Amino acid sequence: MRGKCKITFEGLNVNRLLNTLVKKGITLCEVERKGKKCSVTVPAQDIKHTIALLEERCYNIIGKKFIGTTALVEYMRKRFLFPIFCALCVVAIALSSQHCLAIEVSGDFDQASVLSALDEIGVSVGTNMSKLNVNNLQNALANKLDAMYAVITRYGSVVYVNAVKRKEISPPIDLSVRRDIVANRDGVVKELLCEEGTALVKVGDTVSRGDVLIEGKRLFNDGTSQDVYAMGRVVLEISAVGYAQFDGYRTETVETGNVFICRGVVLFGKEYRRDCPFEQYTHEAKDTFLYPLNLCVRTNIFRETHTVRVSATIDECLDDLREKAYLIAMNNCNFTVSSTEYVVDSNGVTATLYGRCVVQ
Repeated sequence: MRGKCKITFEGLNVNRLLNTLVKKGITLCEVERKGKKCSVTVPAQDIKHTIALLEERCYNIIGKKFIGTTALVEYMRKRFLFPIFCALCVVAIALSSQHCLAIEVSGDFDQASVLSALDEIGVSVGTNMSKLNVNNLQNALANKLDAMYAVITRYGSVVYVNAVKRKEISPPIDLSVRRDIVANRDGVVKELLCEEGTALVKVGDTVSRGDVLIEGKRLFNDGTSQDVYAMGRVVLEISAVGYAQFDGYRTETVETGNVFICRGVVLFGKEYRRDCPFEQYTHEAKDTFLYPLNLCVRTNIFRETHTVRVSATIDECLDDLREKAYLIAMNNCNFTVSSTEYVVDSNGVTATLYGRCVVQ
């Protein structure tokens, strides 16, 4: 797109001015009028001449919006150090293309263990990957982690690592010994299937951790019994509870009016900018991409906030109380949640999370 500029001004005798601009040889690409206000779009070569004529005729210039290549030139002119920075970034990227700038870990092992093992075999952020043998690295990493296998691939300056644990083979079951099916947690019996042994509970019973659900014993009609390996399936409904008390107040977040604006550059997914001086704030970001360098310039707007407590009814605090009760319940929860129930009274909110556990 060729460079243009949209100039918005205000004044009288706008028609006469437009005729004068045309007579001066200025090309008017677009003209928008609304009362005394008028906007004209002119090519880059006519910008200075148009502004000079407006100032000469005492028109009030309200705004200028650069379009296309003119916008980029104007941006660079106001930030003369930025082109130098961009050039340095390009040089740095070219020099670091053979070096590891980031490591992405996936698979069965935690990231800390994999990064530690990689460091021991000579791979870390900053390592020159062009001199390393990938096959040897994969074998060395698998041995360090005692993994079944490890795969190392490189795309650009990012190293991707996937390590898989050895598969454990379950020991054979000895059906000749007695075995009870025991509850491994507190809950309510929702389903019961007894294939071998004697069921000691029924659907709807509340059980505690350690209770025998299916006894490893077969009973005969003559009153005798025989020890067996109990087999079956018991589904328990389990729960976790959280309570949030209502104290007559709610917390609000309000803006103080202080604003901090800074610009940064995003490289390899990481942003480089100044830190925000506020402890509490809201954050708004606007990205501008510069081509062909494909660099992202991010404008960050931080608005300082602080919290205040105000009097409120329980209905006004209901959403916050439910969320607080839910989070407390989640801290007590070590299962997959299937449903949530809330109970509200004058003192607060109780959240109960429900899930299911299969005992076999």
